[in-house]
Amino acid sequence: MGNMGLKKIINSTHIKWKVAVFQFRKKLYGFDNANVYLQSVDSRAIIPILKKNGAKIGEGCKFKTPLFIDNPKGSYKNLQLGKGISIGANTYIDLMDEVIIGDYTGVGPGVSFLTHWHVGDVPLKKLFPFKTDKIVIDENCFIGLDCTILYGTRLKEFTLIGARSLVSGTFPSGSLAEGNPAKVTSQLRERALAKLKN
Repeated sequence: MGNMGLKKIINSTHIKWKVAVFQFRKKLYGFDNANVYLQSVDSRAIIPILKKNGAKIGEGCKFKTPLFIDNPKGSYKNLQLGKGISIGANTYIDLMDEVIIGDYTGVGPGVSFLTHWHVGDVPLKKLFPFKTDKIVIDENCFIGLDCTILYGTRLKEFTLIGARSLVSGTFPSGSLAEGNPAKVTSQLRERALAKLKN
């Protein structure tokens, strides 16, 4: 057995160990405890843990760590990722509702996906009641560094969001949007979109 064979065995054993530790913590201390452990797991074990606990993740996805998941409600079933997706370090995903990301989408570091609004058990809740809605990012989009994607957002295919934008609402196919709040600053032409789709 050469070095490559030994590396494969070590890598496989490492991943199996991390998955087993997650499952053990889930069984012994509950899902919330195991979910906190996920923050310390390296990128090799993230996808197997998420899949084993209900997430749907396509082939060729990559995560940089740490990854923060909040409100998983006992599983990661509200997370659906297509194939070839890249998720940057320090991404925060709120799974109070669904987060659906299409094929070949890139998510920069520090992006937050917030699927709900809740001010807490305070008098303000009379004016600002609890709200939740899914986030849908179509295929071939890119979300820049430190963006916040709010509940109910829909990015249609080939949309690019500039760094540090606050994103809410629906953005048409081929949009280039940025700002706080994010607004469409330019649009890909039909000919350019047609080239991208082929």
